[in-house]
Amino acid sequence: ATRAESGRNNQQAVQAEINMSVNMGTSTDSIPIRVLVASTGVCYNITLHSSELTVSNIRRHLAAVVPPSDQILLLGPPFKVPKDATLQSDEVLTSLRLGDEEDSLVTAAQQHKGDSGTSTTTSTKQILSTTERSGARRLFLFSKQALSESAPDPPPCELQPMNLNLPTEPGPSPLQSMLKDNANTSLQASQPTSSPLHQALEVYERQFMLHLCRGRALADGADLRFSSCRTCVSEQAVMARALRAAVSNLSDHFNGATRTRSEFTTTFQEKTAAHASLLQKFESHLSTLQSISLHPSLVSVARASGRVMETLLDTVPVDRERAWANQCSISHQRLLTLFGELDTAFSQLGTQASREEEARQDLVAEDEIKELWTDVEGTAKQIRDRQAQRLERLTSDHGEVVKLIMSAISQGNAQAAFSPLEDMSKASTHILPAMESDDGVLQQLMQKVADAKTRAMKRMKRRLREVSVSQSSIQRVLSSLTVLREALAQQCDNMVHLEHVSELPASYRSFLSELRRRRAYGAAVTSTSSAMMDRLATLRADEVKNREKFLRGAGRHLMPPFFEILAPTLATPPPLFTPQMPAMIELDTLPDVGPSGDSSVVPGTSSDAHMEGNASAQGGGVSTASSLTTESQPPQQATEKENKPETIIETSATENMDQAATDQLIVSADENSGNDLIVEPSDHAGAAADAERKTLEYENAVLRQALESMGGKSPRAYIEEARGQSSGSKTPKTGTTHGSDEASELARLRKQLEKAKEEARSANEALVASKKLTDKISHSSFDIGDVGLFMPTGRGKGGRTYLAFHTNCPHRYLSTDSVKDDLDFVLGRIVYQEELVAGKVGTDANPYGLHVGTKFWVLTVEQLNLSKTS
Repeated sequence: ATRAESGRNNQQAVQAEINMSVNMGTSTDSIPIRVLVASTGVCYNITLHSSELTVSNIRRHLAAVVPPSDQILLLGPPFKVPKDATLQSDEVLTSLRLGDEEDSLVTAAQQHKGDSGTSTTTSTKQILSTTERSGARRLFLFSKQALSESAPDPPPCELQPMNLNLPTEPGPSPLQSMLKDNANTSLQASQPTSSPLHQALEVYERQFMLHLCRGRALADGADLRFSSCRTCVSEQAVMARALRAAVSNLSDHFNGATRTRSEFTTTFQEKTAAHASLLQKFESHLSTLQSISLHPSLVSVARASGRVMETLLDTVPVDRERAWANQCSISHQRLLTLFGELDTAFSQLGTQASREEEARQDLVAEDEIKELWTDVEGTAKQIRDRQAQRLERLTSDHGEVVKLIMSAISQGNAQAAFSPLEDMSKASTHILPAMESDDGVLQQLMQKVADAKTRAMKRMKRRLREVSVSQSSIQRVLSSLTVLREALAQQCDNMVHLEHVSELPASYRSFLSELRRRRAYGAAVTSTSSAMMDRLATLRADEVKNREKFLRGAGRHLMPPFFEILAPTLATPPPLFTPQMPAMIELDTLPDVGPSGDSSVVPGTSSDAHMEGNASAQGGGVSTASSLTTESQPPQQATEKENKPETIIETSATENMDQAATDQLIVSADENSGNDLIVEPSDHAGAAADAERKTLEYENAVLRQALESMGGKSPRAYIEEARGQSSGSKTPKTGTTHGSDEASELARLRKQLEKAKEEARSANEALVASKKLTDKISHSSFDIGDVGLFMPTGRGKGGRTYLAFHTNCPHRYLSTDSVKDDLDFVLGRIVYQEELVAGKVGTDANPYGLHVGTKFWVLTVEQLNLSKTS
């Protein structure tokens, strides 16, 4: 047997083995699966039960074709490696059946001859004419071993039957049987059958029988050759579709790698540009730090700790930072080198022109297959039909010859049959040569188809090898990109130290502002607590006077049981309230850096610092119990202690307890406390005003810090400008006008403060408004002021659920308050968002059916007018 016969026999044996393994588990609920081999175009039919429809089972049934370890299955379009869930989908099974129907060669059954004797030829589809619009899918099988570089070339294709064995002897003669049937007739008795005339007639019958036998061999051979050519061209079409699948899969990988590279390139260029700027300006940053002096109070604190720090540069470990900068510079250059190598590797994946040239060559190969199909369906089919018609002619002629001979023999007029037999012989002499000629044309076409498949298999091996190499290159490039991404992330972490150096001046200004704000906070807390203590002491003193008035008045007429039994505490003073406020230890550790806008002022020289100092002196520490009992002392003692406030503040706890013990026994009832005034004037109003002033100073410090963080000038800068303008146009006044100057200065300061507050509010509003200026739809992050597109995802708990269109920002749901109608989508600007954690499924804490513990956000939006937005 030839190699082609051996290969086709092996194919039949493999298909038989597959059918045997499949039939062992088939039932009425079976699903046919057609697997197309990419390297040869051979089709294998597998039938599996619906419960056995898995990728592993398909691989196991195809083990006779390709070992499971070398199998690569692609299902599409789009062509991906199939999964069990994909194969079991009704949509995929329907599309696979549609692909089977498209690959079916015959679309209409051949009609039988009618009464008129006419017939219609079979109509067929144009091969490789369908597109992906039809929705058909196919399952292709590739072999890893065939994709390797060491894989042998495919064997040449040889179609059968290439040579026909035409008979040289005629078949059995029907005359012998007919003559035996008429052996007892009178004619047969009077004239022997072995007469020369009868033998001459039999020679004609033998001649026509030989022509009939040779014509039948040629007609049968034409039918076999047509079927072989048709199958071979269809296998080439399968190979072309398999190459499409491989190229499509490669294109998907390449496009994915291109997107990944584009995204990484943008990030890489942004990061490396910032790193290059930091490395280039590192020494200038150090010089800037050298030029910025520390606040004198900070210098004093450093000296008290045994350190000498006069500039910002003294706070930086310069040698270590320089060494670190050198290391970062080396790694930065290494990153740039790796990125250049990555670009080179991407460029080696192929250009657009090379891919277009490969696609053009593939299209040319498909056009050759279409031309072959046209030849087979045209020329080969016509030859087959003509051979069949000629065979019918030869069969009819042989039947007529037999009838003439039998009629002549039966009538005893054998001489009369020679003339029509000779005419029929002459009329049919061209039939057999014409059949042999057409058979030669069909033989050449079959050889042409076989040679085309041999070239197609070799080209398929080369193209699939190119696709395999390209995919391997893409994977290597993606691996290099992953390594480079990790190296860039590490470089970003390393550059943080240098970013600290560059951001140190701004951080230092924020540090001074933070110190001022915290000191203002401590002063406000201390002053407020002192005012509260004074208020409580005033209330207690008033209560003591009211009790004295009652005891000296109506109470002195009460009987002893009222004091001893009914109200034992009637003659006792009110309880002493001594709350223990936590000490503001932080104020002792925070340096006094002076007012905002003048970081070099020595503490205590400015008016703001003087006010803060007074607040600390007046309200510092925690008030003791003596401050609550001052008002209950005689006026003379209170007058003496008014001149010594420190004595009131520093009264010992022992004296307070002695006084309290005395108050528990005797209620003061001397003449000085016998007046009719229930509430006497006190300095509570002054303490409350001081507390309010300190609170305002704290709020002012907060506003100053916010203004400076947004890049504005400090209020003192405006004050200095106003002073400079007033000094040029006005001369300072003395004497009685000094108070009015202070009042006008205070008015200007208040005006400048209000202006600073207004600028802070304007800056804050501008910051918020800057986020609202854009109408672009956000999808990678969601903040207040962003525009979001929300799409319905079904019915959630309590109504329709709208989810934000996003990229890697899941679980952003639209608040039900923002949707009034049942809309196809919602476009709105975010005005509020709330972060939540999903609770138990089915409860109000998990309205969207998320996994327990999943974070999600509920966004409230202001719907936008599409016409205005556009």
